[in-house]
Amino acid sequence: MRIRPPSFVNLQAIEKMAKGSMIADLVAVIGTLDIVLGEIDR
Repeated sequence: MRIRPPSFVNLQAIEKMAKGSMIADLVAVIGTLDIVLGEIDR
């Protein structure tokens, strides 16, 4: 059984949320998802 942390699923949503926006808006998108990158690196 593999258990994926919720941050992994949130990271996949960045592409859909940021499509059509500016690079400066990417900081706000990442902040709203509350990603913990240490969980993803496992």
